[in-house]
Amino acid sequence: MRILPFAGLALTGLLLSHTAHAACDTVLSPEVRSIDAAGTYCLAANRSAPIEVRADNVELDCRGRTLSRPSNSPGFGTGVLLRGDNLTVRNCRFEGWQFSVLAEQFLNVQILNNTFIPEGPAITAYGSDRPEGDGLRVIGNRVLFYGSQNGAEQAIGIWHSPRAVLTNNVVAGFMGHAALQLDRSPDAQLTGNQLLDLNEGGSVGVDLIFSPRARMVHNTVMLRRGVNAHGLSGASEATCIENILINAVHSGLEGCVVTRHNVDQINNGD
Repeated sequence: MRILPFAGLALTGLLLSHTAHAACDTVLSPEVRSIDAAGTYCLAANRSAPIEVRADNVELDCRGRTLSRPSNSPGFGTGVLLRGDNLTVRNCRFEGWQFSVLAEQFLNVQILNNTFIPEGPAITAYGSDRPEGDGLRVIGNRVLFYGSQNGAEQAIGIWHSPRAVLTNNVVAGFMGHAALQLDRSPDAQLTGNQLLDLNEGGSVGVDLIFSPRARMVHNTVMLRRGVNAHGLSGASEATCIENILINAVHSGLEGCVVTRHNVDQINNGD
């Protein structure tokens, strides 16, 4: 069985990026680094300065523009910091940040249709352990680690945020520990995510740490070779349906209480 058809189909997501041009209340000028009032903000040009959102009911639409770490910055910093309720970040391109998007002290945050070329975790969220969930939605993002100098422990990391939804995200070329890591975040829904060209020496596609009852449907995990890597780690009471695991020597599917129509294939051929 050859894996190229899977890879070719999945990588098309890297080339397709729909940029919505919704109404914009305020064009954020380059010198403004803090958003302190509700509204819809957009970028009219690329910028090399971070943005802090410290208000409720804010949407930041970069409209395809790039937020890049300043070349003279002594550290890597955070591209966008989110603190508040009902926040959205969409259509941004992040380059060179240690933390591209960091959400904390939040409720109902959406991170949509962004592209990341990071020097650390692309998306990091620290929730509040609300049993009903924090309303976290991470959808349609593309994370590319090719050329990264520093790497990261996880590409997307979620802590203490029950019922998080991660849908149709792509992570490619990741060399760290876990492409998706959920720690103390039970009842997550992971659908249609594509974790491609991962490090075969010890990476984990999806790492669930004290995060039971995850629902995993139509996800793809592809390691470079079948050496010593995990497709899924820490699954407890999980539902695993129609996932594709390529070169995951340790599939991790045995932790799922429901398993249907998953593909688990080792292919070390040329």
